[in-house]
Amino acid sequence: AQALSSNDRSKILDLMTSVSSMISWYLLSVLCILGPAERYAEITCDEDDSGSGAVSDASLLQMNLKLNSLPPACRIWQHTYILNAPCEHFGLGQAAGFLVSGASRSGTRFLTQLFQGLGMNVSHHSDAARGADGAVSWVHGLHRSSCTVPSWQSPRFFSKAFLMLRDPLKQIPSRAESTDDFDWLEFARCAADFGPTTATADTADTADMADDRLRLALKHYVLQNSFVEKYAEKSFWVEDIDAHHPATLDIIHAICEEFGSSHAHCNDVKLRKLSGALPIHSEPGVKWPQLASIDRPFAAMAQILTRRHGKDVAVDDQLPEMAWGFDCDFHNDLWSCALPPEAGSLLDRSFSLEDMMRSKDTALCAEQLPPLNGSMVLSVSVARAGSETLSRMLESTGLNLHDHQCNAHTLLEHGAGHVIVSLRHPVSRIVSGMQWHTHVYNMTLAIGAFLNSSSSKLSIAGATGAHNEQSERSDRGQFSHGAYDLQHKVFSFDDFNHSYVDALRNTSDPNHRIALDVQYRPYSNNIFIPVVDFYMKGITNEELKRLSFVCTCTLKEDMDRVSNELNLNLDTEILTHESVSSSDDPEVQLQWLSQRNIDWIREIYAADEAFYLQHCSHCESIANQAA
Repeated sequence: AQALSSNDRSKILDLMTSVSSMISWYLLSVLCILGPAERYAEITCDEDDSGSGAVSDASLLQMNLKLNSLPPACRIWQHTYILNAPCEHFGLGQAAGFLVSGASRSGTRFLTQLFQGLGMNVSHHSDAARGADGAVSWVHGLHRSSCTVPSWQSPRFFSKAFLMLRDPLKQIPSRAESTDDFDWLEFARCAADFGPTTATADTADTADMADDRLRLALKHYVLQNSFVEKYAEKSFWVEDIDAHHPATLDIIHAICEEFGSSHAHCNDVKLRKLSGALPIHSEPGVKWPQLASIDRPFAAMAQILTRRHGKDVAVDDQLPEMAWGFDCDFHNDLWSCALPPEAGSLLDRSFSLEDMMRSKDTALCAEQLPPLNGSMVLSVSVARAGSETLSRMLESTGLNLHDHQCNAHTLLEHGAGHVIVSLRHPVSRIVSGMQWHTHVYNMTLAIGAFLNSSSSKLSIAGATGAHNEQSERSDRGQFSHGAYDLQHKVFSFDDFNHSYVDALRNTSDPNHRIALDVQYRPYSNNIFIPVVDFYMKGITNEELKRLSFVCTCTLKEDMDRVSNELNLNLDTEILTHESVSSSDDPEVQLQWLSQRNIDWIREIYAADEAFYLQHCSHCESIANQAA
């Protein structure tokens, strides 16, 4: 065998020394955990929460040990200051107290003051030592043994942890603009993967530096909160403390009752008085579109976190990637988060019905449905297929539901007695939608002229809402305002019909990403939602018996039939829309779409066309006669 070089021998000796040291310190930690007996009298087990000396080293060592026999989930706990017996994560001495953690600038000082006002011995990470009852500290939320903690260190672990969040549109700019008495970013980077800094003082202007600060604060929000949520028992929002949200005050009260000493006063009257006095009021300092332009993947992950912990993200602001979730894990011992690969490349791929329907987050329907009962007859349909007429006709059965992101299975599963599905040829409904958008746009110009104001000073979204307020309330808009504004910036309505579909169809089109971004958002361009792959998705054989199909071309006649079959006595004279230019006419369709785009639509929606012909073949002869 080849002789080892002196360099190799040195490396092996260093390794053996390191392993020997680790074993020695681990044995010391075990002895200290068991408690110093007389036979261990020579061992100093300093349990002072200042965490100085050999005990601190032993604690750090114990935190850093990766035992192959433990479950993979234990790796999370090895990066915390929280007791976990199954993962053999004990710290030194008896674990006690609680930890509230989250992202920096999320209100930790305010919550510390609240607990102190209740008479509890609770410390902030900026204090000199850990409080006996617990701590509120973002610094202690994610631990890595090689990082120098810019705060007190305690060998004792906490018994429980809680996650506190703050509105990301307030917290992120607060973190970006604030300074601390230590380098928060250097410490945060030591345990989490922020990636490279894209701007430096030497190479970037002021705007670039501001964007980079926001980017880093956004990443911190996602990385820190996503880690703490892995081991926290419960989560709450700091804004809900001030708003006296019952569930949040219950959490604060329970923490006080469980961990407060005899000096604590955990009565609700005092809690409400203190919580209402917290100075946490502020307006959002940034908007979601700005964050998305700075770092779209992390903006989507921040939106996911927000929704996951019970707060809404306005439909106008929801990014398509939000519906895909995200994954976090340790890479090179750094906590790292990323969108799944298929979400990261979402806007670079060809348009697909599968991508669109997953991105539109259709679970919103089930989350927001009012109580349904078996006497209700509701309708589902793609936009521009008589949906508004149907919802008004059926209102007498108990509910006017006009939501294009609800499908038949969801409504039946949640208690509806019967569902009506209206059908129209895919090309016809898309052309009709384009005619509708142009009509709204022209109305906007007319209103702008009437107000003696240029259309550029009038919000397209506001004009749409004023023109069609009732429809907006029931339908949530055929086009979410955020997507509408985004589309209008890129596609003029003079050539919208061809250029938008061109951009959807062609991956090499310079506006392909923008077109997909618009199309994949919730409640955006509902004329493109598929019937077979969405409105009929999940229907069982039993549910099929509770469906009726009607055709747009003979809507009144078909609804008369359904009304008689179900004994509904509907007013079928209601008609909410008549067009002077029939979108069913092939010649009219060619005025709005190129033949290439018509062929592409028919290819993409081949299943819808076949389903339509199965139930509404008579509409084709009617359209031909009209032409």
